[in-house]
Amino acid sequence: MNPSEKFWNKTARKYAKDPIKDMEGYEKTLEDTKKYLGAEKTVLEFGCGTGTTALILAPFVRKYTATDISSEMITIGNEKKAEQKVANVEFVQATLDDELLKAGSYDVILGFNIIHLLPDPADALKRIQSLLKPEGVFVSKTACLRENWIWPMIVPVVAKVVGVGKVHLFSRPELKQMITDAGFEIIHQQEYTKSLPRSFIVAKKIT
Repeated sequence: MNPSEKFWNKTARKYAKDPIKDMEGYEKTLEDTKKYLGAEKTVLEFGCGTGTTALILAPFVRKYTATDISSEMITIGNEKKAEQKVANVEFVQATLDDELLKAGSYDVILGFNIIHLLPDPADALKRIQSLLKPEGVFVSKTACLRENWIWPMIVPVVAKVVGVGKVHLFSRPELKQMITDAGFEIIHQQEYTKSLPRSFIVAKKIT
């Protein structure tokens, strides 16, 4: 089993019970994201966790596929789906490299609080670009841990102790450059500072 999958499987039930630390920021992110959705849109969310965001946003689109590396996260997502009776969301254990995700299939791809946790963020962004339809949109919110001097000192140690795997330490300009280098035009950016420095970025696929 992948070490990251093992970590998140172990953590999933506790993660599902933990309150959102910045509820105001989370609600603002949801409202901003909804601007890029629509009744005919097909959406992919990767790193969906326990499915909270997926179940909120799915009613605003035609089809919503939510993926996560953790089988336990997907189990919890399906439990919530049954409770909330949201029909058009599908929870699937998968990574971005999974063959079930087909190139040019999605109008919108969402990745919240996940890019800095991926093994190779630059390659992942190129994969995301390929999965989008022409002029498709990628919406992300990412921790930029190089923005504060203390995080580069703490994060590698904590990541090693808990077994979460490598955590990438981006600055905001580095993240923005990596997204544009993958074949995107950034059309909206907003910064969040509560709890952790995070960048909310909306980027359109360049065709």
